[in-house]
Amino acid sequence: MPVIPALEDGEQKVFFKAGGEWCYLWTPMGFKRDRPIPVVIHHHGARGYVREEVADWLEEERKLAYLRSVMEGGGCAIAGSHACGDHWGNVDAVAANAALFEALEASPQIDTSRTGLMGGGLGGVLVWNSVLGPLAGKIRAVVVMQAVASLEAVIREGKFKAPCFKAYNLFEDMPDEEAIARIAPHDPLPRIQRLAPGTPLPRVAIYHGARDVNIPAASSAIPLAEALRKAGGNVELEVFPDVEHNVYGMGRPIEERLNAFYRSNL
Repeated sequence: MPVIPALEDGEQKVFFKAGGEWCYLWTPMGFKRDRPIPVVIHHHGARGYVREEVADWLEEERKLAYLRSVMEGGGCAIAGSHACGDHWGNVDAVAANAALFEALEASPQIDTSRTGLMGGGLGGVLVWNSVLGPLAGKIRAVVVMQAVASLEAVIREGKFKAPCFKAYNLFEDMPDEEAIARIAPHDPLPRIQRLAPGTPLPRVAIYHGARDVNIPAASSAIPLAEALRKAGGNVELEVFPDVEHNVYGMGRPIEERLNAFYRSNL
């Protein structure tokens, strides 16, 4: 039995479960059932959610504007999974993300050979753990904004250490060095830094604020770009002066970049 509900021509938002987690699929106005379209899977940040008939990124106009820019640029549908909530890219979230991809792959209306990913905050960890895991070689284009790339940095910098520990079932008083060792198999940045040159990678855009003290560019965005380029990846990095942990608050400049990036790369 298909996981995704039957689709009609035109714009629609449908909710369904994949991998035990609530997911959604949003199709554009010009959608035709007999014309498979690409899809961009969005990964929410901290306190983000997908529940039955609701999702935080489908409720706020500011967030909807970004998704519309992606949809218009890529001529694509948008999908997302709750992926276990505040997951920090853990194993269960990666499995849920893979289950969403499999559901999309099983739909004759979705062309998963043209799949993009997009995420911010802790969603960035899930993006990369998916690209390095079950979605390896299946993703064309990735955008991460104000996103985490290094769990080691999260632990050492301390600001989000407690929720990160919780997501990985680590004891609150565990010494940093022990926690970093335990979390290493799930930490994207060192894994990307070890990739052999020529490893197939999606095209990537990284948008980050130079004054972001929550997720400093120096410990996530910049080393991520360097590691991807070292592996032969095609990477666009923009670190915006005077922008804090609020790339999403930039509005039109980011909308235009998302539109152009997915227009060129899906």
